[in-house]
Amino acid sequence: MPLAFSTLGCPGMKLSSVVEIAMDQGYHGLELRAGPDEPVHTGLDGAQRQVVSRQLGAASITALSVASYVRICDPDVDDDVVVSAGLGHARLAYDIGARYLRVFPGGRRPRPATNADDQRGARRLARIIEGCQGLGVSVALETHDSHHRAADVRRIIDQPGCAEATVVWDVLHTWLGAEDPSDSLDLLSGRLAYVQIKDVVSRADLTPRPPAAGALPLAEVAAAVRDRGYDGWISWEYERAWHPSEPPLATLAAGVRRWVQSQGLLPRSAH
Repeated sequence: MPLAFSTLGCPGMKLSSVVEIAMDQGYHGLELRAGPDEPVHTGLDGAQRQVVSRQLGAASITALSVASYVRICDPDVDDDVVVSAGLGHARLAYDIGARYLRVFPGGRRPRPATNADDQRGARRLARIIEGCQGLGVSVALETHDSHHRAADVRRIIDQPGCAEATVVWDVLHTWLGAEDPSDSLDLLSGRLAYVQIKDVVSRADLTPRPPAAGALPLAEVAAAVRDRGYDGWISWEYERAWHPSEPPLATLAAGVRRWVQSQGLLPRSAH
């Protein structure tokens, strides 16, 4: 399984420095957080996008995804605004060679998602997918916020027009939703974009920790992944952007790779 990490763990860092960390620590790809304070965002012009693509290509680092903050269930934003933002990020993904465009559900929390939320999200997701035809970019809905569990996102991606949607399995949020890892994988069979691993102090304290140093049952996640023969991407998300006092990603990256390898999720010959 190829291994990536999210640039959420190194906010604002130059892309060249992020790529160097990935190369030095044995990672194969990057989830590229898209924002105006990041080196990858929709404001880049054509020449700047080419520079990003060349930097990644020269290092043989895959642009796994453009991690947007498009929220398809958001009740406070018009459909056209959400769809336009989604398509703008999809074009960015295409221009830099990213495989996936990550979007969020984004319904209101902590209120449980309603049928109206599901229908709104599916309607917008279908339009974004339609607009991505010919780009070779898959729209991937992350298990998050109003739709914590795989069971929740299935209610959206099983709607008409959403058959091509995939899912980023954020293992933190399915855990917060009390969904068993095996159930999550079963529900996402055939629709899984990649598995996003992370760890935190506790359900009440989401301060990030390296895998196996916090409260998540990551050994169970790893076992479920192995048992079902998943061989796709594993990506480590370290939420240092929200917790800047935590250790830098670069100091933890090698240990995280070793943990992933110890779980049989990475060939022992890798780096």
